[in-house]
Amino acid sequence: LARSNRPRRARSARRTGAMYAPRQQPRMQRSLSQKKRDQAAARKQYNNEWQIGLMNAPCADPGFCCYAFFCGQCAAYGQRKLQMGPAWPSQYTCCNGGTCISGRCGEQSNPELCLCCEVVCCFPSAMATTRFMIQDEQRVMNTQCDNCLIGFMLLTQQIAFCLRCVAMASQNPDIERLADAVDCLADLTYASVCACMLTQQQVQIRYRDNGGSIAPTGRMAGGVTTAPQ
Repeated sequence: LARSNRPRRARSARRTGAMYAPRQQPRMQRSLSQKKRDQAAARKQYNNEWQIGLMNAPCADPGFCCYAFFCGQCAAYGQRKLQMGPAWPSQYTCCNGGTCISGRCGEQSNPELCLCCEVVCCFPSAMATTRFMIQDEQRVMNTQCDNCLIGFMLLTQQIAFCLRCVAMASQNPDIERLADAVDCLADLTYASVCACMLTQQQVQIRYRDNGGSIAPTGRMAGGVTTAPQ
């Protein structure tokens, strides 16, 4: 009787394991999403300002702005290393732990290659990650003008995508020409705003490295501690 019960217990254990195993991944995803929401809410409480606004970035450092415009990936690559400072490369993770694959891409064995892949394959995320790191360290918040420029950039991308889909479905030459024009506007806006963002971040990092005052250590929502590096 005891021998006959063993297979039944084994089958029950396997069913129990199969029942609970798939739930671990959604739980991890929910935790990551909640962490991002907490961080976004905490950044709204920061009270320090960027040293320059996005509108003034091209005039503040024209050379770096042109460099970021024509080679944004290279600028983002160097900027991440500059922002991390002594923490590079020992504490480097892809997108600073903001994705489900962060820490699983061999960052510790070959951080240079991983960062290169990050800025080339996920340039917007790489640039935004560095921006969030600066904001969390120096407790810097965006101005309304900064948010408007970034929002306009995202809006043009969405409009260009929708028009391109409509042009493909309708095969209307007028809509295709309109889609081409909006594509050009979206690409120009994207390149310009990204270059200004990288320049703004570069000036802020220099301000820190030159001894600029940084707000004291604070605690973000969700238990994430921010401190000067």
